[in-house]
Amino acid sequence: MVGLLLFLLAGKGHPKPAATSRDRDILLAIRKDWGSPPQLKSWDLTASLNYCTWNGVKCSGGGEGTVTELSLSGLSLTVPVPASVCVLKNLSSLDLSNNHLTGAFPAATLCACKQLRFLDLSHNQFSGPLPRDIDGLSSVMEHLNLSVNSFSGEVPPSVARFPTLKSLLLDTNHFTGAYPAAEISKLAQLDILTLGDNLFAQAPVPTEFAKLTKLTSLWMDAMDLTGEIPEALASLTELMLLSMHSNNLTGSIPAWVWQHRKLEYVDLSANSLSGELPRNVTAVSLIELDVSANQLTGEIPAGFGNLKDLEFMSLSENQFTGPIPASIGLLPQLRYIWIHGNRLSGELPLELGKHSPLVSLVVADNNLSGPLPETLCANGELNVIDVSNNSFSGELPANLGNCIKLDSLLISNSRFSGPIPTSLPIGLQQFRAENNRLSGPLPADMGKLSNLTHLSLRGNRITGPIP
Repeated sequence: MVGLLLFLLAGKGHPKPAATSRDRDILLAIRKDWGSPPQLKSWDLTASLNYCTWNGVKCSGGGEGTVTELSLSGLSLTVPVPASVCVLKNLSSLDLSNNHLTGAFPAATLCACKQLRFLDLSHNQFSGPLPRDIDGLSSVMEHLNLSVNSFSGEVPPSVARFPTLKSLLLDTNHFTGAYPAAEISKLAQLDILTLGDNLFAQAPVPTEFAKLTKLTSLWMDAMDLTGEIPEALASLTELMLLSMHSNNLTGSIPAWVWQHRKLEYVDLSANSLSGELPRNVTAVSLIELDVSANQLTGEIPAGFGNLKDLEFMSLSENQFTGPIPASIGLLPQLRYIWIHGNRLSGELPLELGKHSPLVSLVVADNNLSGPLPETLCANGELNVIDVSNNSFSGELPANLGNCIKLDSLLISNSRFSGPIPTSLPIGLQQFRAENNRLSGPLPADMGKLSNLTHLSLRGNRITGPIP
């Protein structure tokens, strides 16, 4: 009886060594078929008998389990993907991003990976059209990333025939013609969709995308979109990223954008959007907002003061008028404020820089007036001050020397007066102050600014020697 039990237990133990040695041998074959690149030198029995510890290899079951993932990103691989990769029957994830792989989409090889759920071929040099039967890839595919390559031709409808697909990334290629919007809109599980930076035919934003209610990221930059942003997209209540910059969009920005509770990143810059922004802004999760280079009018809403997580705000190159709301100066996370090229008037918020780690203040080319706030460098992070081409006046803050990270101070074509502060930031690289009313001698410490490459003080009343 004991002997029978030992026999049965031994019998149960035999398959594991066979399975593990099989995957080990396949990995060694893959390395050989890939030309034994030095990047895979760890794939060697002399380095480690446990192949699950080899570079880029992950296994299920721990120890010498079954190989389920190959993560070979950024290894400068150039040889085409070998067919032996898909001999790993349980391979569910293959990441070949950030290499130098070329040629056509390797359909013949990858369609043999029947358990593949994650495929990342991004940031390579693949070219040519996608195969019309690309749905011959694993039927359980969840993540397909083909971005940043040189794929061309039309995107085949079959790319959307993966019922469990959660992310589809096709951006930054050379795709042309129409893309299969109707088919994509049927991907009920999709949460990431990127189509931008392609050569698609001019078309409006598909209203069908309103069906993609699980979408968290929608990236449609630089793809010749026309017309208005559909109101129907208000159904995308899980959306966290909306990017449609560098298109030909017109009309106003829909109210749902300003009321969306989960949106964190919005980039609608470089379009022809018009109209005023709503007074009540309740998109309280916003971290980055860029609506620059449009035709927006009216005043900057005081409601922007509700955006407590906002770090980056670019409203530049529009037609905004009126003052900068004082509430913006109270935002606790604001790092970048770019509102140059408008028709803004009044003074800068009194406490700007006091409550946040302000890095870059660019308000050039407006009609702003008054002094620079003493609080700009309160948190010691300020890198750029560009207030040129305005009507600012008064003396420069005496505490500018405390701006230890400031490398650009651009104040030309305003009405600043009085002396240049005796202490200037030691890392200053650019100081442009032409056409103001500055007077008196240059500070002696200016001779210690070893990083200074651009200095322009013409059109002032500077006296005395150059330090």
